[in-house]
Amino acid sequence: MKLAVIVGAFFAGTWSLLAQMKITQIHLNSGFYRPFGHENTNISDFASLAPNSVLLSKNLSTFQQEPGSQQVSFQSLLLGMKLPSWSGTLRVGVANVNSILHSCHAHAYESYVVDTLISQQNGSMTFVDSIAQKTLIGQYCNQQIRLEGAYIWEMNAGDRWAFSAGAGVSFGLSYRSKTQVVYLENTNSYQGFNGTQGTQTHHTQIETFNNPMAFGANFFVPLGIQFQLGNKRPFWMPWMLYTEFRPQVALHSIPTLGFSFCPGIGATGGIRYNLPSRLGAAHLRYEEF
Repeated sequence: MKLAVIVGAFFAGTWSLLAQMKITQIHLNSGFYRPFGHENTNISDFASLAPNSVLLSKNLSTFQQEPGSQQVSFQSLLLGMKLPSWSGTLRVGVANVNSILHSCHAHAYESYVVDTLISQQNGSMTFVDSIAQKTLIGQYCNQQIRLEGAYIWEMNAGDRWAFSAGAGVSFGLSYRSKTQVVYLENTNSYQGFNGTQGTQTHHTQIETFNNPMAFGANFFVPLGIQFQLGNKRPFWMPWMLYTEFRPQVALHSIPTLGFSFCPGIGATGGIRYNLPSRLGAAHLRYEEF
């Protein structure tokens, strides 16, 4: 009985809150996120992400490894909502997030003799070498659909230039999750004394492995600046261009490897449309151009 009362009170409160909410804005934006520093990655990490990989079974004893870095980009469609008692705007919507979350590069160079040139004048020998550059790349990436929400306060709202700050979060699950292993081998021969060019060969192999669904989340502080496209003509007055600087912390799950927790920095830019209000929003001051 108590549980039924609690659940009923929750839904009643939620319905009452939603009934008072008013959609005042529509946002369309895109941006990126970069973590501080580099991941501590190793090419051997990909053995569990790419089981039975032929390329990872190569002898890598002569390869030098370099860790990669996370790269995240996103596109969002958001609605701005207000309550009569709120001083700020609640911004909620969906985002499509494209991420490279785990990567590593391994390189090796080999040199070997492909020809011997003998001088007709003094009989001296010159060895013509060929250099083979080998690269092995491991990369885990996914695409996610996320829910995004932020509470935003504006300064100079309604002016041509306005500033904003707030706090936000996005979270969701991947609908595409995969690991790629790429092997590249380029061979170049030096040019001989007689002007002939040595051979050049390029060899590429790619393996792709599907991975399980993964979780991701970001906690961010949007610090923005906004520009109203017009302050006299009614058509342009509701439209605003904006950009946001976003210090944030990201949480990602990577199948078989666990969670990664990364502070970093992000930025976004977009366009906002302020919906007309019967009460006359501060953004819409209809004057002559």
